Amino acid sequence: MSPSQPPKLFGTNNELAKERNRAAAERTMNAWIGQSLTLIGFGVAIDRVYQGVHQQLPDTDPLLREALTHTISIAFIAMGTLLLALALVQHRLEIKSIEREDYVLQSVSMLNRFVVSGVIVSGVLGLVVITLFL
Repeated sequence: MSPSQPPKLFGTNNELAKERNRAAAERTMNAWIGQSLTLIGFGVAIDRVYQGVHQQLPDTDPLLREALTHTISIAFIAMGTLLLALALVQHRLEIKSIEREDYVLQSVSMLNRFVVSGVIVSGVLGLVVITLFL
């Protein structure tokens, strides 16, 4: 074995650690899926609620215009879909890293920063929309 290559780790302890890391990656993926579906659901719900109110009360002047409501709905659906895609990328990176014989932790901090920034921006936009139009 050359000095530049790390020693290969085999044994029960190493395999159990990899299995725990795999399980943690699966739990993280499930959490991402749940959050993504929640955002997509909010997007659909906002649009459906607007349509329902507009059908029941067609003569009233709505606080939110139809174009703005559709834009907000599409933004929530797009953000949920984007977060789901990022979750798949992060999960795949983690699984590839675990499967390596010389387990090397690959940084996903850039993905995490992007996701946190996106959630903060959507929260602030939601707060602005609520305070301006309600």
